[in-house]
Amino acid sequence: MNIDRCHRLVRNAIDTFALDLSGMIVLTEAASGFYALTPVIAALAGAEKVFCLTRDSAYATATDAISQTTELAQKSGLADRIEILPTRTDRRITDADIVTNLGFVRPIDPPLIARLHPQAVVPLMWETWEYRAADLDLQCCRNKDIPVLGTNEHHPDLQTFRYVGWLAAKLLLSADIEIMGVRIAVLGSGPMAAHTATVLHECGADVVAIEVAATGIDDVEHAIDKIIDSDATVVVEHQYMGALFSDDGGIDSLRLSRHNPGHVVVHICGRADRRHLTELGIRCTPEAFAAPGRMSVTTDYVGPKPLIDLHTAGLKVGAEMAARRSQFQTSFEVEMDVLRCCTLAHGFSGYHN
Repeated sequence: MNIDRCHRLVRNAIDTFALDLSGMIVLTEAASGFYALTPVIAALAGAEKVFCLTRDSAYATATDAISQTTELAQKSGLADRIEILPTRTDRRITDADIVTNLGFVRPIDPPLIARLHPQAVVPLMWETWEYRAADLDLQCCRNKDIPVLGTNEHHPDLQTFRYVGWLAAKLLLSADIEIMGVRIAVLGSGPMAAHTATVLHECGADVVAIEVAATGIDDVEHAIDKIIDSDATVVVEHQYMGALFSDDGGIDSLRLSRHNPGHVVVHICGRADRRHLTELGIRCTPEAFAAPGRMSVTTDYVGPKPLIDLHTAGLKVGAEMAARRSQFQTSFEVEMDVLRCCTLAHGFSGYHN
């Protein structure tokens, strides 16, 4: 990790989003890689204390995550303000003003919510359409009157979804797919797929967009014909949970392997069976495909800036909610006022209107 550059990016993001956490206590995660920067962002923005939860994961052991977070805190001169909590039942959780929804804090479930003090707030580091009930008990938060808002990833100072396009580009290049002058199918829907198609087109690819509806691929036969005629397919579907590449639905992988054995499947998100594809001789990247609703590779794969900007913006949404807790009687009033005044905030459709 280029720590000097990361510090510069963090300070720039704090200035860009005018993040001030002075006097506030933040509960977030101790993680690995660029995700270890989140406690540093909060502390550099003035947080009085940053408490971190962690555990073993596919990316690193808890010991490694603690080591990376502690080393970054020390090199940033923030060791006195960043602390690792040993368990999810630690009494200091009650002191948190802002609770992030990052991986090792999740699930934000009734036992954790019961430990939060009445003035706590929960900013989500993504837009609310990405909400998963297994990660956050939204109704429990509302019952306890804890404000919850998402982060507007379309904000001009963020443009998170454009980074998904560059993520696809990096994965394609790593698989020896040149992009420029190459036909690439983009299988998916929503902003992730749209921005992926745009970025690849801007890089000179002949992009074939294959839309995924709420019920799946509308015309599977037409889709397989398009894919067979392409050098690679980028699977980037974050909402439909059904099969896209599998032996029990979606694209006919056997037919693809017979007619275009050199085809490459690049997976960002969506239900695709990597083992099934590789058994048929189809090349796949990355090494593991995430379950539906999650990303195999996140935007930090292209570098630290998209993660730093997103988490700084998410903390800004949290700070705006926390600053209003004493001004309004209910969490809904807090949320609505933040949505009116902060363009970084993202509400829940059908609830905030």
